[in-house]
Amino acid sequence: MFFSLNKKFFVTIITFLLFCSGIFLIIFDNTIGKKITSEHDNIISRNQYVIELLNENISLRKKISYFQPEKPLQLSNKQDELSREQKLNEELIKTYNDDYSALLESLTILGLGASLTLISLIVLWLLLRHWVITPIDKLTEVSIGVANGDFSKRIKIKKSHFTDEFNTLMQTINFMLDNIETNINSIKEKEIFLQNLIDAMPDAIRVIDNNHNIILSNKAHSDLIKKKYFYNSNKCYTSYSKENKCPCTKEHLCPLEELKKSSSSSVKLIHIVNDHPLSINSARITLNNEIGIVESIRDLSDNINYSHQQKISSLGFLASSLAHEIKNNLGAINIILDGVLQKYYSSDSKEEEKKYLEMISTQIKECIKVPERLLKISSSNEQTNTIFPITSSINDVLSLLDYEIKSKGITLIKNFSNTKENISGNETDFKMILLNLIQNSINAMPKGGNLEIKTNTNKDAVLIDIKDNGCGIKEEDLKHIFEPFYSTSKNKTGTGLGLAIVKDLIQKLNAKITVSSTYNIGTSFQITIPRQKHKKLL
Repeated sequence: MFFSLNKKFFVTIITFLLFCSGIFLIIFDNTIGKKITSEHDNIISRNQYVIELLNENISLRKKISYFQPEKPLQLSNKQDELSREQKLNEELIKTYNDDYSALLESLTILGLGASLTLISLIVLWLLLRHWVITPIDKLTEVSIGVANGDFSKRIKIKKSHFTDEFNTLMQTINFMLDNIETNINSIKEKEIFLQNLIDAMPDAIRVIDNNHNIILSNKAHSDLIKKKYFYNSNKCYTSYSKENKCPCTKEHLCPLEELKKSSSSSVKLIHIVNDHPLSINSARITLNNEIGIVESIRDLSDNINYSHQQKISSLGFLASSLAHEIKNNLGAINIILDGVLQKYYSSDSKEEEKKYLEMISTQIKECIKVPERLLKISSSNEQTNTIFPITSSINDVLSLLDYEIKSKGITLIKNFSNTKENISGNETDFKMILLNLIQNSINAMPKGGNLEIKTNTNKDAVLIDIKDNGCGIKEEDLKHIFEPFYSTSKNKTGTGLGLAIVKDLIQKLNAKITVSSTYNIGTSFQITIPRQKHKKLL
């Protein structure tokens, strides 16, 4: 219980005064008072005894004089003596009364002394309150404010010609608070600068202490939370999933635990969070004499898009080169053939040589269309959405892969149930999806097989099935095939980006893709694209 100095001084003064007064009264009563009372009682008893003796003496004399009348007794002397004793007794009583009055006067003087003592103590208490308690109250008020985080509070010091230790102490505390506030403001400015610095970084940054607490993060990390890549959590491992109860899981190895196990200063991991590939680069730091880490998190979807753009750019450069080199040369050959036909053969000629020359000219014209189709696929439309025919786009891609299909002895089966269906989106992206999926099917059948491309529709969507009877995909690999840099190719010739690019482009088309596969039997991909109602070719 809090008991202020003010109350302590007051209670102490009153208690001390009462205690001293009580002791004085007890001592006074046991010594002087009892002594005076005893002496008075003794004198009264003696005088009373003398008076009684005189009265008896007088009474006896009267009786003797009664029996001896011839010898009269002298009673006047005894009467006088009795009168003197009575007067003496009265004087003793008066003396006692005077002594008692003196005693009362002494007590009165004692009361006045006690009052003066009390007044002196009260004055002393007021002085102590002014010189000691009030400065301590001021110090306490400022200390409470500082303890609550308010470093702007200061002790008000009245100007005076005379100063004491408390004035010096309060000035020192004010100076100390000025320095603390300045340092805190400087630290806050540095924190703001640091926060702005990490917020300016494109990668998500977060600092994690030894207990897996996220103690600092930047704006890019908050953006990942808004995109539902992470959960908003104080613990790093529950930010992946609120069901995680421990740092390490099979899907997400903990960088902090990995660094604790090794002497390395950094570690790099790939985490799949809500179907999004994230690159986690972690570096060791020291926080409060304990190990901590700084994590740099990059969304690999951006890298996939960049790789896709690079691939498109490379194909565009290749298509442009083919268009200039092959198309021009084939065009020149075709012109020469047309000239030969016009010079040596009439329009109604049926000679066999003319027939073969016309077949060559036709094939050359078909060859000229190949680089044109490649150029069309590789051209970037800057994500412009258009309405385009689905079967025409599929045939354009198949024409590019025709040689590869035939060279591997693959039988192509086309089953387009609705050849007039249109879809909305970026045609280049759609052809890139088909190109990747069909190439994967071709690579899965190095010794030949059946490749089936089938389209169908339902009430709301267009369905595209790409099915092969190749090597298939193992069950444990099936859930990872859309992850970037993950490849099931035995010779490791692929980059592992093909299907990751496909998934990204599928999302841009607002479509869905599913896969089913049996190892050593075959694989089937199905693409579901929202149907464009009333958008059919005439």
